[in-house]
Amino acid sequence: MLNASETNELITYLRGRFPMKLTTNLELGKYFTFELSKQMPIHNWFYYKEGFAPQVVEWAIKQGVIGSWPVASGQMLIANSQKLLLDPFCGCGTSMLTAKGAGLNAIGFDISPIAVLASQVKCENYDKNEIEGIRKFLDISKLPEANFDWQFELFSPRAVFPRSNYNALLSLRQAIDTVENGKIRNLLLLTLVSIIPQVGIFIKDGGVLRIDKRKHAMPTKEAFRRKLKNMIYDLEKHAVVGEVPEISQGDARAMQVADNSIDIIVTSPPYLNNVDYTKVYGLELSLMFLDKSITKQIRGESVRSFITSNVPPDSVPPEIGDAGIKVPVIGNYFSDLEKTLIEIKRVLKTGSACYLIIGNSVVYGLQIFVDELLAEMAERLGMQTEIIVGAERVADVKPRRVKIRESIVVIRKTGL
Repeated sequence: MLNASETNELITYLRGRFPMKLTTNLELGKYFTFELSKQMPIHNWFYYKEGFAPQVVEWAIKQGVIGSWPVASGQMLIANSQKLLLDPFCGCGTSMLTAKGAGLNAIGFDISPIAVLASQVKCENYDKNEIEGIRKFLDISKLPEANFDWQFELFSPRAVFPRSNYNALLSLRQAIDTVENGKIRNLLLLTLVSIIPQVGIFIKDGGVLRIDKRKHAMPTKEAFRRKLKNMIYDLEKHAVVGEVPEISQGDARAMQVADNSIDIIVTSPPYLNNVDYTKVYGLELSLMFLDKSITKQIRGESVRSFITSNVPPDSVPPEIGDAGIKVPVIGNYFSDLEKTLIEIKRVLKTGSACYLIIGNSVVYGLQIFVDELLAEMAERLGMQTEIIVGAERVADVKPRRVKIRESIVVIRKTGL
């Protein structure tokens, strides 16, 4: 544990040391959460608490690609058809689906296979025959008993589901594997993993899964049918027509993207906090892969953003100073984001911009101005930056309360 003098010393290193171009747009901040997406067709197919709303992507496209947002969808398609959007932390696919609807070509990747699955399924085009193939799965009254067990890194899944729900989850998982059409199979798999929180007696409480025996668990088959009916309705009434984005598993620190090829980046890296996303979505991942070790594997490949990651950093950006050595997670986090910034500069076209949604943090009582530090790192790497503050919240960090903001860091590649 750091003593008081060390804490005061570190704070001087954990915010920007130079004046920043900083503006405020609290209207924009309403779109930094997933709440609005919960009511939006297709966007709400998989609940992703860490996501953002499509309106912030539309705003960024308006700022960075077309200058003004066309009224008619046909005009939008013509205006944007040759532009390429990238999201290297694509999450549940918000930027990908929004880009598709706007007529942009898009590339997205994420370390998490569950994020890639959600993004791909949301952004696919489905013809009438495929929708009918999906509809056949509404008749799931009789399914054979599964011939395998389900294991998870942290605990036995049997402990957090009623027995009938557990058995039905496995029977559905087995039946889905028999579907030959890959697009249909993936949509059904997303349907199945998306209902896991509804049919279990646990809640996702911040960065942990906590058993809550008072919680009502919806029967698995009922939850699956209800979810699938809604998804079919969305495909028939709210389909997003356009070029299917190229979405795959990948690492933002080593992008498989050509130099100087991207017109705009809209993304949100993991925040520096105590949330290990491989655990929060661990049940979904383990049922998807039927592999107990998958969460550990993905954790080792992810950006090191959660506080329990205390492996000594391989390098620390100069903006972070001694804080990155004394608190390893800080050094690791900014080391990983520096690698990402280098890649952002490489793939952006000259004059194009990255719109990066990020939240500031408190780690071991230290207030960290992530937006300012990222902006300084980007400036050192030869890019121009601006910080747009969208939201503020109060963190209860004993013995004090600290204002923490969420911002968009606009990073523009110049001709220098």
